[in-house]
Amino acid sequence: MRVLRAGRLFLTVELEELTVTMLSDGETAMPPTHLRGPEGPLSDAELVGADLVEGRLRLPVRAFLVQGAAGCLLIDTGAAEAWHPVLGRLSEAMTEAGIGAQAVTAVALTHTHVDHLSGLVDADGGLAFPNAARVHVATEELMAFRAEPRMIPVLPRLVPLEQGDGPLPGVVAINAPGHSPGHMAFLVEGRMLIWGDLIHHAAVQFARPEVTWAFDEDSDLARASRLALMAQAVEAGWLVAGAHLPDPGIGWIERMGPGYAFRPVTRGV
Repeated sequence: MRVLRAGRLFLTVELEELTVTMLSDGETAMPPTHLRGPEGPLSDAELVGADLVEGRLRLPVRAFLVQGAAGCLLIDTGAAEAWHPVLGRLSEAMTEAGIGAQAVTAVALTHTHVDHLSGLVDADGGLAFPNAARVHVATEELMAFRAEPRMIPVLPRLVPLEQGDGPLPGVVAINAPGHSPGHMAFLVEGRMLIWGDLIHHAAVQFARPEVTWAFDEDSDLARASRLALMAQAVEAGWLVAGAHLPDPGIGWIERMGPGYAFRPVTRGV
């Protein structure tokens, strides 16, 4: 792996035949009570070391663009104007990276929460990525997707996504349920795991991966998926990339005591 280019809102790394570009959709903050242990929200003592902004948990939002000879796959699409007003910067990040919306030939969603699917549709209600012929969504979440009125223009392009499917040559879907019923991760060229919302607050959940998030739909299953994939990433030596990991959203996992530590890639080219 090597860093090819970096900017304020993006970073591009080269794997083998494919490149992966982190695209920032912006950054917001959430209440500390969203982090939960077995007895409920974490205590102040347990939050020592958390990455706080005016007493709230820092929450970056990111998407990832995988590019190769066979096409250009966008994994997640950000929040657009559907969530916090400080988000919705995906288009700005793509412009900074020199990537036009027309370059995207397919989209795959890790899951159908608002900060991952909303960028599929532009402010006028049209397709934000008109050349994306396929939008891959986990079979378990197709009903939730179809229930979103703003997603009506996307429905003809929906493709059910299952474990082992390849939305782009070199990219394989891996089941990681819990945060949502059909939550997916994507393994790129057997070297980088793009894991969606497996982790929400790295400053706490790497050291204590048993800690869950308030929006986990099945916290026990989310915990099991996180523990399994983190252990697998360490054993295999995979890079990891996540929607809510700290800048630049890509790095390695290392074992540290009973938990893990995150070592981000450097932005230097």
